[in-house]
Amino acid sequence: MAEILPVLCDTPIAPRSRRWINSEPSAMPPVEQVFDYRFPNVDMPIVTMSRRLADLAANHGWTVETWDEDCLGEASGVLLRLASGRIILLMELRHAIEHHGGRGPTAYIEGFELATHGVAVLLTEILRTLALTEHDTSWIAPAESQQFALDFIKYPRALPPPPSVGPPDSYMHTINPRDEDFEIECYGELDRDRYPLRWIRKYGDSRLETCSYAHANWRDMMPEGPISTISEINAVPGFAAHDISASEFEAVWHAALGFK
Repeated sequence: MAEILPVLCDTPIAPRSRRWINSEPSAMPPVEQVFDYRFPNVDMPIVTMSRRLADLAANHGWTVETWDEDCLGEASGVLLRLASGRIILLMELRHAIEHHGGRGPTAYIEGFELATHGVAVLLTEILRTLALTEHDTSWIAPAESQQFALDFIKYPRALPPPPSVGPPDSYMHTINPRDEDFEIECYGELDRDRYPLRWIRKYGDSRLETCSYAHANWRDMMPEGPISTISEINAVPGFAAHDISASEFEAVWHAALGFK
């Protein structure tokens, strides 16, 4: 699955009163599933469907891809090129479906398209392409989203650099309460002030995920601030932590990177 930039809204805002666009779905415009695509700037949500992605994919003959979305857990989706040439991502989050009442995928589009054309134009094209109406949606982006997209593109946010950290000083291993959507174990390399230098997450399906300030997406992946002490972590019910050696950490790090 192509790398997708982090979305602006992890969970779409509450539904608003809807405008009715089509009483009947019009003839479905041509649509092409695409692979290996990355949004040039940032993807922004337009509409959330009330029909599951698997059903839509079965009706249209798409191949659903799955991946791990940073900080959001297991995701599935399809990238589609609409008749206009615009690319949309239909993405469905497993955790949102199982724990937050999610009913279907959200359609994301390049922020420049939203800034240029507004919600109504894009919504009409998306629904017609999918042979849906507003009855098949659970959330629609408000009209003000266009101005937000315009401001975001016009005035790009200056992101802070990585924090200043010292050399490695200690290593730790934590065991967390079991949750299939979140890490159940963590391994950390810390400096003297307990700021993380490298971090490893282990999930319930045995996947290992590495992150450090050398990663482009470190802002999404690295823990914020200093890590609690071993005694502080052990005082929290359900959590357990202990010190490990540098060699023990390196062994897990290399395993996570695929080295034997």
